[in-house]
Amino acid sequence: MICEGRILQKFEGKKTSIGLRMLKILDAMNYNRRVMIGKKDYDIILSKKDNEYDFFDDKDPTPMIQIYSYVDIKEIFTKRSRTKERETFFRFPDMIGKEIIILEILYRYMSEYPNTTFYVDNGYTFRKHNIDVIYNMEEPDAGWIYKDPYVFRKRR
Repeated sequence: MICEGRILQKFEGKKTSIGLRMLKILDAMNYNRRVMIGKKDYDIILSKKDNEYDFFDDKDPTPMIQIYSYVDIKEIFTKRSRTKERETFFRFPDMIGKEIIILEILYRYMSEYPNTTFYVDNGYTFRKHNIDVIYNMEEPDAGWIYKDPYVFRKRR
């Protein structure tokens, strides 16, 4: 089973430098071993945490994060995103086993771009306040992507 997620955001101007937003976040997380594959309409970012292994070494235990950065594709994924004028900026094509890393990426991204939503192909949509609650848990739930975002309520 593959589980995909998308960062949806309202389009404002050109998307040519969208990928730079993600690269800054990956750099801050020490995911600076990177291969970028430029396609006509999107870029594929393959990134790994910096360590002593070569990038494609089978012995490297670090998970590879794969992110599609949409440049010229206008993908409006759901009816609700269409009414909110949100389109896909980034897509995570395989999130299994990388849930906590993606949680941190989203936390950092949404801290800078709070009007962002994260849509998972199981139908769940996470907004900044949902990600904040999950990220700030004493021990974040590794299965957060597969649960209704409102299961995680802020403890008072």
